[in-house]
Amino acid sequence: MLGCFILMGSHHGPKRQVTPPADVSLSYARIAVALGERDPDSIDYYYGPAEWVTDIRENPPSLAQIRRSALALIGELRDKPATLAEGEAQREFLIGQLRAIVTRVDLLLGAYLSFDQETQEMFGVQVPPRYDQRRLAHIRSELEALLPGPGGLAERYSSFDQTFTVPPDRLSAVMNRALQGCRQQTLAHLNLPPGEFVTVEYVHDKPWSAFSHYQGNFRSLIQINTDFGLTVDQVLQLACHEGYPGHHVYNSLRELQLVRGHHLTEFMVQPTYSPQSLASEAAATFAIELAFPEPERTRFERDELFPLAGLDPRKAPLYGRVERLVEALHPAEPVIARDYLDGRLEFVRAASALEAQVLMAHSDATLKYINEYRSYVTAYTLGRDIVAAAVDDHPGRPASERWQRFEQEIESTSLPVNRHGDRENSPLFLSQVRGRSEQELLIRR
Repeated sequence: MLGCFILMGSHHGPKRQVTPPADVSLSYARIAVALGERDPDSIDYYYGPAEWVTDIRENPPSLAQIRRSALALIGELRDKPATLAEGEAQREFLIGQLRAIVTRVDLLLGAYLSFDQETQEMFGVQVPPRYDQRRLAHIRSELEALLPGPGGLAERYSSFDQTFTVPPDRLSAVMNRALQGCRQQTLAHLNLPPGEFVTVEYVHDKPWSAFSHYQGNFRSLIQINTDFGLTVDQVLQLACHEGYPGHHVYNSLRELQLVRGHHLTEFMVQPTYSPQSLASEAAATFAIELAFPEPERTRFERDELFPLAGLDPRKAPLYGRVERLVEALHPAEPVIARDYLDGRLEFVRAASALEAQVLMAHSDATLKYINEYRSYVTAYTLGRDIVAAAVDDHPGRPASERWQRFEQEIESTSLPVNRHGDRENSPLFLSQVRGRSEQELLIRR
């Protein structure tokens, strides 16, 4: 049977101090790695022992074989739930991950799925069908007053925003201080594993502005694409998103708690298009709001980052005010992305909608990103709101409790919306879907 090529595998001992995985965990990991070999966009990381997947990497199975193996493992999980040490939660997690893999393979093989079908099958969520247009119009009116002058509002905002771009020769210093600040905020509330470490590398010619590569053993490589002119606020966002308390912290604590603590070796691999990846991206996108809630965010940028960037600190309050208002415009982003991917908006009209609704004066990069990564944009918008609803479910929650709830989300195997019943009855679906700026949309895990 062809599927056995993936489902059967070597059980050589791991190099790290973890229990060898049960057959189902190893089979799942091999399926995920196999898909990554066929389509590198489909895997975020694998940090398990190389010998568990050597044959897969040397001779990867076809997409059709991967699909058959994933479906066979889903059938096995449904027939024999008692074989899993963690019971029903582990079973449901693995089934959700495998369903996402099957869906991704279907897309790679040429199947057509609507935006809503993709987000449901790959991420287990759906973007609300509409947003409050009157509220967004009111926000744009506020921005008109803050950014007077000739030309359209989107162009005026773009010109304003670019004045806060960090000069290339100062980027490293500003990024290092931002990472240091994010780490200090995180260490004040979370116990990080001993020896955790982040390496920063500056790269070119990438479709994203930053990427966090988790390497296992509590180590991450963060790549920053210098082709994108990053503003002060975007640097701080990246430091929190990719590092502390974002992806690096998220992955490190999950390795400590889930892999080493509970021997759930299936978490040594992360398919890009999956509920697991959505949860990770959601937490990372929310990270800056946890580490630097206003007014601390503006204060830190004014006192620490503006001087390092050679910018006038007196402009920081207005800059912060404008940036927060622009962020609040972005409930429109996932809706526009859905209309674009579903064919109701072609490229030019989608670009015009992004300019008019969320002030993206130059949206080509964003639309090209959507072309490649499709409904993954949901992770930055809807995913962020799911985490925010869980952490900030009551106004005025003390900082210590916010961090505690965030840590609970890290150690969970599912998004809170999937733990508390119907999505339509969750606080998220009763609120506005907020999005991110163009640069943050281009953050890639």
